[in-house]
Amino acid sequence: MANTFRKYELTPAAWATLRKKIEQTTEEGTTFVNCAVHEIGFICLQWGMDAEGMPVCEVQSDKWAVDILWYTEPVADFIAYEVWPKPCGVHIFAGCESEYLKGYCSKFPESEFCVVPEINGEG
Repeated sequence: MANTFRKYELTPAAWATLRKKIEQTTEEGTTFVNCAVHEIGFICLQWGMDAEGMPVCEVQSDKWAVDILWYTEPVADFIAYEVWPKPCGVHIFAGCESEYLKGYCSKFPESEFCVVPEINGEG
């Protein structure tokens, strides 16, 4: 099975519940099982500038953003929380850009990110 890269947004409480389905605690600490996880946190939805011209978040999402690179089939309970930002969003697992794009284009085949350009008049 190939890796599957998905992005999720969920409430912090839902994340606390779902993460228990993919984590394992041992004497050495807590690790994720059959996946890699990157917790992005609350994403800024609208940026502004402060008095010094520095960027400042004006509107922040109330959802917790999490990226997961699944090494096996994704856990079905996560499907309801999938989101599909335009490739590739604010985070990417190094070398997995094409894996995200493959899933994105399967969901949105008409997107400008998924249309193969014609070369020399051929399509």
